[in-house]
Amino acid sequence: MKLGICILIITLFCLGCTSPTDNKAIANGVPQDSISLWIDWAKDSAGLELSDKQILLQKAYTRTLELPDKVARTEKLADISYANLVLGDSVHFKKANSTLLQLSKKNDDFKSHGMAHWDLADFHKRSQPDSAYYHYREAYILFSKADLEERIKDYPARMLYSMASVKEDVKDYVGAEKDAIQAIELYKEYNSQERLFNSYDLLAVIQNGLGKFDKALEYHEKSVPYIKAANPRKQFEFKIRNLNNVAGTHLRSGNYEEASELFALLSKEDSLFQKEPRLFAKVLTSKAYSDFKKGDTNYDNILAQIEYSSNISDSLGARYELARNLQYTAEVFAKSGDTAQALKSGYRAIQIAAETENYDRLLTSLKLLTTLDKPNGATHAKAYFDLSEQLQLQERNVQDKFARIQMETDEIIEQNEFLERRTAWLAGITLGIVLLGIGLFVIISQRISNQKLKFKQKQQESNQEIYNLMLAQHGKVEEGKKTEQKRVSEELHDGILGQMLGIRLVLSGLNERNDSAAVAQREELIVKLQELEEEIRTISHELSASAYEKVHNFIISIKELIQDKERASGITVHFTYEEDFEWDQLNGDIKINTYRIIQETLQNSIKHAKCKTIRVSFTLDKNLLHLEIADDGIGFDNSRGKKGIGLKNITSRVEKMHANLEINSTPTTGTTVVIKIPNVDLYKQNPKAKSLRNTVLEA
Repeated sequence: MKLGICILIITLFCLGCTSPTDNKAIANGVPQDSISLWIDWAKDSAGLELSDKQILLQKAYTRTLELPDKVARTEKLADISYANLVLGDSVHFKKANSTLLQLSKKNDDFKSHGMAHWDLADFHKRSQPDSAYYHYREAYILFSKADLEERIKDYPARMLYSMASVKEDVKDYVGAEKDAIQAIELYKEYNSQERLFNSYDLLAVIQNGLGKFDKALEYHEKSVPYIKAANPRKQFEFKIRNLNNVAGTHLRSGNYEEASELFALLSKEDSLFQKEPRLFAKVLTSKAYSDFKKGDTNYDNILAQIEYSSNISDSLGARYELARNLQYTAEVFAKSGDTAQALKSGYRAIQIAAETENYDRLLTSLKLLTTLDKPNGATHAKAYFDLSEQLQLQERNVQDKFARIQMETDEIIEQNEFLERRTAWLAGITLGIVLLGIGLFVIISQRISNQKLKFKQKQQESNQEIYNLMLAQHGKVEEGKKTEQKRVSEELHDGILGQMLGIRLVLSGLNERNDSAAVAQREELIVKLQELEEEIRTISHELSASAYEKVHNFIISIKELIQDKERASGITVHFTYEEDFEWDQLNGDIKINTYRIIQETLQNSIKHAKCKTIRVSFTLDKNLLHLEIADDGIGFDNSRGKKGIGLKNITSRVEKMHANLEINSTPTTGTTVVIKIPNVDLYKQNPKAKSLRNTVLEA
């Protein structure tokens, strides 16, 4: 074998030493381009080492740059770029791909230019989905312009399918659905049976992501006729994939009986274990879990099936699936009453999911542990929500990049169309000058034509400007709506839902108690519910135009709050502030958070402090705003670990403003709450002459 490889390399080296005019090799009696021969051997030869393949491709790259035919040059570069991509040689791939991009763009070779972007998209698909989407879209546009041969007419459709696949990976299901449907329309036009199966299958997966399970089953059904029309080598793969995806859809939708039957049928498929052992292992787990969810109580059998699946996956090095198996195992143990084994499997599932970056499984495992491991439930819940928020943010960022890429690409297309129109206009003027000598009538006619073209162009520009203004105005209106919705949501979530949760938990504990202390506690909770009712009414009023104008004057809002509390409690509240400060210029987040903190602190003092006087003051120190609330009540033990809901809400709002919180309390001097809010632009003397701060803090 080694001798044959050496002879082959020596032969290829001799071919490379031939002159450009004798750049042909003979293979099986048929003349063949030596560059193509090198590329084919580098891609397909199993007997060559990676280093030998790289040498062949580098030799092909050097010889390609010497080719006089620019079309042949870009076509060979496209083959070399793809071959390097297949080998995983990123350095030489980038080099060949960069050269291909430059030459194909310079030569207006749309097909080769599209191939370069296609290779770059495949290169970035796993690590940078936004870059992959950009290059797939560029390839789609270029292929749509190119005069493609009949065998590759479906290249634009293949790019749309790839764009949909990238979007589905980051859960941009709406955008993915649009691209997949467009790909299907083109594939039908080109009668691409095999690719129609893939497209309908992807569209069904997208519907699963959207929670439209009936629609997903409909698309899986539509893909079935294309299985028989596919290449015989692909028919088994397509059949198995379709059956597995249909069963998975039933499992997600809660139709466990149907899912169990289909997975059982799939597990008995001839040669599935030999041809697709990884899929076979997944099917075993899915079958066992379907049986468990439909009510099968033979837990030992279910656990044995999952363990067998795990052994297969482990032997294949498929650790990604192990997290799923461990999560299901934890659920089965929990159902059977073996809490210790359930916790062990649950924690192991989290570990494997984190190591393999299986974040969806990590989320479901954390969610499971919140119910299994109740002493640490809060910790698991926090980890779940933190990870969920992080993943959603990442997905939104990528989806936003998709939208910007599409928008920018559309703008470039519009600019190109405008340039083409301008070129046509200039050509018309040039033609008019050439025809000037023909006669006065032709000149006058041409001038009229030119004037019409100018008027049409100006009209189009005016229409475009009006349209852009309308879009901008609509965007501002939508932004305002979203901001207000977010504010109201946070008010309800932070202020009301937290307190209602606390009341619910206390009432749950009082359900089985009928002593006088329990009755008193219930009465206190009823009073608390009445206060929550008043707070909900306040938030409702703030949504009206008149309430909005009221809150706009910050100091007046504080004064009215204090007056309401004085009237309701009979306690004297003193309010001091600096009058030469432009309070309404404060950031909106600071105003609403300080208002809520004062509201909550006054309520605590009135209910618990047994005080006679409360002081509220705003003072300014350089770039700090000091809020101090002090009462002369009985105070409380500030060192105790447990905090009430009100104090937690205050702490949360202080953190949102990036402020510092100090609480000092003694039995003799009462309680003093001091909050120092940083990064506040101070507007004294002539505040309107200064510019407003641009920083917006998350409320």
